[in-house]
Amino acid sequence: MPPSPAAALADTLTVLRGDGPVILHARCWPRDLRDRFAGVGRPLESWVGEGAAFARFDARGEPLFLKFIPAGWRDRRAWERLTREAAYLRDLAPLSPVPHAPFRHAAQSTRTPHAHLLTRDLTEETTGWGALTDNTTRGAALLEIARLLARHHAFWAGPGQAALRGPWAWQPGRVLDRAARMHAGLTAGSLSGPDGRPAPLPEPVVRSAREAAGQLPSLLAAAPVTTLVHGDIHAGQVLWRGPQPVLIDYGQTHPSVPGEDLAHLLAVRLDAADRARLGPDLRAAYRDELARGGLPLTAVELAAQERAGLALNLLSVVRQAARTPERGTAEAALKVTAAWQEAAGQGP
Repeated sequence: MPPSPAAALADTLTVLRGDGPVILHARCWPRDLRDRFAGVGRPLESWVGEGAAFARFDARGEPLFLKFIPAGWRDRRAWERLTREAAYLRDLAPLSPVPHAPFRHAAQSTRTPHAHLLTRDLTEETTGWGALTDNTTRGAALLEIARLLARHHAFWAGPGQAALRGPWAWQPGRVLDRAARMHAGLTAGSLSGPDGRPAPLPEPVVRSAREAAGQLPSLLAAAPVTTLVHGDIHAGQVLWRGPQPVLIDYGQTHPSVPGEDLAHLLAVRLDAADRARLGPDLRAAYRDELARGGLPLTAVELAAQERAGLALNLLSVVRQAARTPERGTAEAALKVTAAWQEAAGQGP
């Protein structure tokens, strides 16, 4: 998001004064944080990504990874994702057996939608998906991602469930109310785009999203197990410490049915050919690991989870496509629509 001149100027003055509590520039930290993390110098590297800026540091031998909303930005959704991730890593992740980047510090502004998150930098001790160079290795890694996801779900559906209060508690009424509003909008014609006019959604997308919204009450009733889902699972959200996977990027973590993550992995991240080729083994690995974690599901129960999760993914992707009608979101909407129709035995 390009900064507005007025916002950039106001934030730059804050940076120059050294006021806190939030980091707005990778090279200019608030005074209290420089005292707290003595030895932090210039970033080893820094860059701006989608929804946040990033930087790596060495604080006298302690590797730090910074994610922040930079000066000039006024992106409420980015702020919500970053503060959610900080809350998860601070309050909940230490309870879970799933490896993650340890929390070091977080803060958010009370005046503007700015926040930062500091974690241990895992760059030098892990590798990413790009280090897996052949189909055999990548196929095995996908199975490990499915197992990692299952361990995450089994913990928060079981031993960790008691810790899920407030915004971390499953609230089906809110989910269903939102789906009902979406169903009404789609029945009336379409959803509103960013300019207030009907979003240019293809007819198959509108039809399938309307079906998913209408069926969601019965789909969720058939999938009663709930957990914390990652919300944006794909190969890039996992680092590898040797053979051990580490789950990262919790900005879209929320309570839901486990099938939401499973369907995201299969329907949003895989095309139809890869889903047909890899899907059976991924589902089997996921189901076996759930059982090892104390959450056994029958094949019928797992299918119900995936179907409910697919509906949730379709509604989410279509809302995003209406809100930000860009090529990527439109393609994602068509992709998940095809998966929905495939699961229902429909043609395009």
